[in-house]
Amino acid sequence: MRRRLTRAFAFAILSTAAAAPPAHSQRVLGVGDDALVLPRGVLRVRVLGQFTEFNERYGLDTPGRPDGALEPLGVDLTLDTLGVLQFPNLASLQAGLRSLSGIPNFGLTLGNTVVGISNRVTAIPIVIEAGLTSKLSVGVTIPYVRTRSNVTFLANTGGFQGNVGFNPALGNPTAIAQNMAFAAQFSSAAAQLNASLTACLGSTAPQCAALNAQRGNAQALIASASQFAAGVGQIYSTSPFVPIAGTDAQLAIDARVAAFKALYASFGVTSITTTGPFASQTRLTARDAQQILTQPAFGVLSDPLQTVDRGHIGDIDIGGEFALFDTFGGSTEARMSPKGLNYRAAVGAVVRLPTGQGDSPNNFTDLGTGQGQTDLEGRFFGDVLIGSRFWQSFVVRYINQLADNEFIRITDLPGRTLAPQYRRQKVERDLGNVFEFETTPRVVINQFFAVSGMYFFRRKSEDSYKGMYTIPAGETGFTDITLNAATLNLETEAREHRIGGGISFSNLYAFEQGKAKIPFEVTYLHWQTTGGSGGNQPKFFTDQIQLRLYSRLFGGK
Repeated sequence: MRRRLTRAFAFAILSTAAAAPPAHSQRVLGVGDDALVLPRGVLRVRVLGQFTEFNERYGLDTPGRPDGALEPLGVDLTLDTLGVLQFPNLASLQAGLRSLSGIPNFGLTLGNTVVGISNRVTAIPIVIEAGLTSKLSVGVTIPYVRTRSNVTFLANTGGFQGNVGFNPALGNPTAIAQNMAFAAQFSSAAAQLNASLTACLGSTAPQCAALNAQRGNAQALIASASQFAAGVGQIYSTSPFVPIAGTDAQLAIDARVAAFKALYASFGVTSITTTGPFASQTRLTARDAQQILTQPAFGVLSDPLQTVDRGHIGDIDIGGEFALFDTFGGSTEARMSPKGLNYRAAVGAVVRLPTGQGDSPNNFTDLGTGQGQTDLEGRFFGDVLIGSRFWQSFVVRYINQLADNEFIRITDLPGRTLAPQYRRQKVERDLGNVFEFETTPRVVINQFFAVSGMYFFRRKSEDSYKGMYTIPAGETGFTDITLNAATLNLETEAREHRIGGGISFSNLYAFEQGKAKIPFEVTYLHWQTTGGSGGNQPKFFTDQIQLRLYSRLFGGK
């Protein structure tokens, strides 16, 4: 796909460079931003293709990993055990199985999960800029963004991790019949022994002597066996999950059935012939786990963990740039062949509109095409040139992300990704402001080519989420709980360092000399993240191709 898109951009570069009127510019601008403000009347159209991939992040507080270590994006969804911690409403089932099995530390688990995530973002911004005066230019950036989150999802990878599975009695006639027989036999045994106790009460008949001597034990047997049978009936007839055949809990329950059978037989009651309730026969597969995530009965009610493709307009930028000073001078020769030490500076401002699509609160792995809130961005650009071949740009950006309201699933900790539906609430959100610094050294090889390096630093401050919500037991399935949206603030601060480089081709100098008919520039830039922190900072790998076309709207050459 990337190669096809690269070829498409190469074709666009060749086909769109058709008939542009004269324009003023520097000889070879190179990759990255700079302090050049378009001259009065000049129109510049930029078309970019930016291809970013990432499958790791710089982690924080991940068990078993040092802070700042690279870890897979799917680490929060890769779990050794899927149990009460992820699904608190299973706590009552775990307690019931502890009582039935006699195993006080029994830990319910649906098994393990392994999730792999590899993301790709393709952005195609179209940037239209125009010089209004000799010092002021304005522009708009309209990006089309396509995201793809490649997801692989496996469950019970070893085939032995889970100890509970789907309850077959919720649809299997054989299981239903066995559980009904179990309940009937225990009820019949209790009735028979009760009848014998009643018949022998106060009797001196020889056949009653042994029973009367054990009357207390017989009554205790009826009480404990009936309580056990009631617990079995409640779980094995109604619970979505029951122990798997051959696991410790099921073997312990079967052993208790055998023990009750033997105790009843010691009192002459032989109506119990069952070996126990019908157990789950298989461990959960990935397909089964997807049902738990998506079906309303289990409370998560999310999208399945699978590959997601999205394409939409991204967040649109509208802004301008104002030149503070420029020592190049106004002549074409001064701009195209500067000598000695020159410098220039400009400031800019941008309003970023929330025209993109944000992440879905019902999908744990998707990527949005925008952040969904308005941003205000201030920029400073500075260029320093030494002679006619070396120059370096310095860019500072500060992004104020404005507050908004958004539906988000409130988690207690950043790693608790599998949040149930009742945690989806509309919260007050104020994403952390961003500081960026970028510097780009460039060497002009000749009138057509330049090579460039790039260093980029980004610091994002902590997000702020507000909202308190009380969720009743009827919704949680176990007890009343209070959610505090402030827990979403955790691991939202981030730092990133990038290093990259590229090459540029420009025919602007040749155009000014009358040796080219169409003024345009083509740049290629590769960069990647070399360091990061915060817990959710991805390691990016990005390739970018850019075409700049120049034209004149008004004014003289």
